[in-house]
Amino acid sequence: MNDIPHIQTTSLLPDDRRRERRVRIALAVTTGVLFALAFPPVPTGLTAFVALVPLLFLIERIGSAAGVFRWSYLAFLVGNAGTIWWISGWWGEDPWLKAAGVVVNLIHPLLFTPPLIVYHVIRRRTGFAAAAAAFPFLWTAWEWLLHLPELSFPWLLLANTQTYDVMNIQFISWTGAFGLTFWITGITILIFVPTRQLLRGHWQLHSRRMYVIAAVLVLALVLPKIHSALVMDDPVRASATLRVGIIQPDIDPYDKWGAGETPMQKLRSLVEIYDSLAAYNPDLMLLPETAIPFRILQPRYDEEWRWLRAHVDSVGVPLLTGFPHTVLYEDPATAPASARRIRDSQLRWLDFNSAMLMEPGEVAPQIYHKSRLTPLSERIPYLDALPFLQDALSWGVGISNWGLGNDTTVFHLRNNEKTIGFWAMICYETLYPSFAAGFAKRGAQAFGVITNDGWFGNSSGPYQLKQYTVLRAVENRRAVARCANNGISCFIDPYGRVRQETALYTRTGIIGIVPLIEEQTFYTRYGDWLPLGTVVVAGFFILFSIIAPYYKT
Repeated sequence: MNDIPHIQTTSLLPDDRRRERRVRIALAVTTGVLFALAFPPVPTGLTAFVALVPLLFLIERIGSAAGVFRWSYLAFLVGNAGTIWWISGWWGEDPWLKAAGVVVNLIHPLLFTPPLIVYHVIRRRTGFAAAAAAFPFLWTAWEWLLHLPELSFPWLLLANTQTYDVMNIQFISWTGAFGLTFWITGITILIFVPTRQLLRGHWQLHSRRMYVIAAVLVLALVLPKIHSALVMDDPVRASATLRVGIIQPDIDPYDKWGAGETPMQKLRSLVEIYDSLAAYNPDLMLLPETAIPFRILQPRYDEEWRWLRAHVDSVGVPLLTGFPHTVLYEDPATAPASARRIRDSQLRWLDFNSAMLMEPGEVAPQIYHKSRLTPLSERIPYLDALPFLQDALSWGVGISNWGLGNDTTVFHLRNNEKTIGFWAMICYETLYPSFAAGFAKRGAQAFGVITNDGWFGNSSGPYQLKQYTVLRAVENRRAVARCANNGISCFIDPYGRVRQETALYTRTGIIGIVPLIEEQTFYTRYGDWLPLGTVVVAGFFILFSIIAPYYKT
């Protein structure tokens, strides 16, 4: 089979089988540990380039797709445990969040196995060389396809490992973050192939092939640095600047939904920091995700809404804040299947995790509904197809099963007789490259992020989500103002450099200058052209592996 030996454990003596099992466990666990160490808050991402190498060597020892599945699952079970262990919110009070986190940590590793199984099949049917060439395309294509459905959880994309080294990642303004995934897996293969061939005695260290591989590897490592140096040496061309204030109220995410304070008391607590920062004359103020933890636009909260509206008018500083927004559907035919019905009425309603922009002198706020929701912890996936789960599964804290927004809203902010396009992604939406690029393409000159990372304590979770925002800034050359309830709040420049980073669990406010950029990057204009290309190439490799054996002589 074209030089594809494997170890058949059933033919080994008991001692040999135990030894082989220990070797396989060691290789799988090594991949899992290296994978986990590649992600924030570990500030390098270097292990990403070699994390899959032990697993590829392990696949060399396996003769069946079922075996590849089992051992790959073990590798990524370890990797997931080392990166998203915090997702269950063990220090919190919501049993649903704990249970959902355990489910994610057990199921999510399954999603890393398909490209490795396909790699194994191609290797068995067409040989090692074809499989090695296919691997970067298979992995990148699968990561991209996996981030598209409603069930997606693109937290552990290989691209997300490189956010600390801005001197390596500027090329994603052309390719998007999936260009980083392709680059990482390409370097993985450039390391794995010569190592394997040398260990098997097929190549000599001082040979032309080794020199060629070494030269390609050096170019792959050096060219992104050269490109980044050239790009970052050219000052960003901003049409204007925006002075943005960020309010970090540091409110316990479990307590704020409770009945301990009245809605008016909750509002006054938030407005305290708003007033203190307003003295520095910002052009815009940000409050975090669901900072207002009640349905303030509903008639029952008219007093609170009129008070806040009058206060913003009086202070004169626009306010962008997160809040739950209830939408009523008078015509049941227009309501999503997951919409709840008001008893003894045809009216249906949904709550949306939303952001609104309140401008002084404007009666009606501009509203955006969150469109990318965290599976299980914010919404049951495919709830419109399975509406009976609406009441069967509900959280113990906050609002259960947010509505799925389909907004394309870019906030239009009046500033010195100019209109500024500003978009505030909400928490988890940070993880979707082409989704964010769509708002830059529709006129957002700067990005905001409003989030509530306090569910996960002082863990790696807040650091990871903050760092992933770096990629959205670089892809679109847009500055970002990140406002987090409990931290980490910060400003990120169009090259991905993080500024004025706040500490976790600190009640504070910061003000920064955000450049406004109208130019669109290649990625902003053309989106996911590269991963689409890898899907096509991966499809050709798969097709070739299917038909090639029938043409052997």
